[in-house]
This record gives sequence, C-alpha cells and structure tokens, in this order.
Amino acid sequence: MTSPPPIPVPRAPYFDQTLKAWVLTRYEDVLAALREPRLTAAGARGGGGLERAAHLRFRREAGGLVAEMLDDPRLADAEALAHDIASRLLAKGQPVDLVSELARPWALQLADCLCRPHGDPARIHSLAGDIFAAAAEPLDGALQSRAEASTVALSACFPGRPAAFYLQAYVALSQTLPCFLAGAWLALQNDREQAMTLQQQPGLMPAAIEELLRHSGPAQAQFRRASEEVVLGGAAIQEGDRAALMIAAANRDPAQFPGPDRLDFRRPGDTPRHLAFGEGSQSCVGAPLVRAASAVATTVFVQHFCGAAMTSRQPAAWRGGFAISAPACLWVSPTEDLKSSTTSAGGC
Repeated sequence: MTSPPPIPVPRAPYFDQTLKAWVLTRYEDVLAALREPRLTAAGARGGGGLERAAHLRFRREAGGLVAEMLDDPRLADAEALAHDIASRLLAKGQPVDLVSELARPWALQLADCLCRPHGDPARIHSLAGDIFAAAAEPLDGALQSRAEASTVALSACFPGRPAAFYLQAYVALSQTLPCFLAGAWLALQNDREQAMTLQQQPGLMPAAIEELLRHSGPAQAQFRRASEEVVLGGAAIQEGDRAALMIAAANRDPAQFPGPDRLDFRRPGDTPRHLAFGEGSQSCVGAPLVRAASAVATTVFVQHFCGAAMTSRQPAAWRGGFAISAPACLWVSPTEDLKSSTTSAGGC
C-alpha cells in the first residue's frame, strides 16, 4: 500500500456486491452490531466464534492473565528499554525510521518478555507476522491458509500454558502494537500543537491514548456473520449474511465526534467511547495491556522526538490491508537540540 486506506463517510447500511457483505459505517450501527449476539465473529470466508460458555471462560481466564502482565515488573523495565533505544538512535545523528528502529524492535522485545515463547525467536516472529497479515487482509485466501498453519505452529511455542491467550497476546504486542504506535506518532508529528501540549502536560497521556486510538487506531474493519435475521439501521441482515463493521469510519462519525478529523485530547466527558477495541463480549480482552504499553512508548516518543522534523528520505508507505492498516515507516530528522537533551538507559 502506498497510501492510507480511505475512511468511508458514515452513511446508512448498504450491501456491497464486491465484499458480498452489508457495510455498516455509522457509529450507532457499528456499536449496535458489536453488541448484537446474533452477529458472530467471522472471517471474510465464513466461520464463527467459540461456543458462548467456552468463550466466556476464555475471557475470564484471559482477563486474569492480562492483570498479571500489567503487574509484571518487566513492563516497567520496558520504559527504560525504550529510552535506551531512543537515546542510541539520537546519538547516531542521522535520519531515523521510528517504526523499524524503535516501535517494532521495542514491541517485539516486550512481547518476548511478557509472553516468553519457546523456540527460535526469528521463526516465532515470522509466524506471528503470518497471523497478523491474515487478520489485516481477511479477503486474501492464501494469507488465511498460511495463517492457519502458522497458528498451529505458534501455539506449540507456549507449552504448559493457555496457548490461545498467549498466542493472541504475542501477536497483539509484537505486531498490532507497533502499528498503532506508527499511526499515533504520525498523527502527533502532523499536529505539533497537540504533541507539545502532551510533552508539557504528561498527565494528559491516558486521554491522549484514547483519542489517538479513535483518530489513528490501526483497526479499519471487522467481519460478522448473522446467525439469524437482524435489523440494524433499517437494513434487514438475513441469516448467513456477512456484515463489514467499518471501525475507522465509526470512530470518525461527525454525529458523535465533533471535528472528527481533529486530534483533541480534551474532548468532553460525555463523548462516546471509540470502538478501536470493539465492544461487548467480542471486545479486545488485552486492551488494558495495549493501553499501558502504548502510553509507555508514546511518553518516550514525546520526550525524545517531539521536535524532530519529518523527512522525505523514503516515500510514504502503509502496511496491512482491508481490516488493519498503519504506516510502514516514519522517517524523522533529529535536531541538535534533541540529540543533546536525552539521557537514559536500561533493558527489558
């Protein structure tokens, strides 16, 4: 991809013949679909979700494991690691790709530290990449087939532990997290006023992460399949029909978010929640971990690179597909002031 995917303008639900699915773009329709038990998680080629009772058991167990990760001292160590990586990049005195040289290696080390997979690190990372690629582009049958085999192989890297949870956590931390950081940091680079406000008022970070998830989250769409007829937004979705829930469009719905294309870390308290993590029983159980890790990394970004100039060293490119997308690179040119103002060290 050479440019970010276009975000549809919110409108009434309609059936897309190419996708062979109902397309939901308005916030109220996407929210209702996420909460609707008759719409089950389904890839572009079909399928379904876990049986409800088993799914609820998984979520309870996963919630406990996420809480343990949040209390893991290695998560605190990750901030020192990010500072160390950033300091070494600045010391080079050269243009820096914040995606490949900071976000991705930092997120990968965090995933290794918290999930502790067994096996060859390069192979494990490759398997996670296969799974992510299929999630990002659910319309590609070849990617889906490859991901099925990679899922089995990666699950075996967590012997004696709940493999389903650790696999999802590893993919989220090593793949999805750097995608969000890339989009969030690009948004901050494009809005220096908000970036400087965040640098000067670090207490705004929790609100900033929520706004960045709304404005620049990597989730573009999710698929659902109707187990029986459902009426949403005036559209009668028949049993067996698929629905494409356009998350990014819903998060930019002007009916819910005034000035939806603008970053605003002080949106009123009655502003609806973004849908970047889904909603209800199908929401991302690891959301608290992603929030915490994103805040750590973005704090480091703001402290070290807030004043860095964008550079056209390489053409803009985007990674992902229909369902997930993010900048593939983010080149900046550190200034002398930045190089002389950063000190910190540490490791995971």
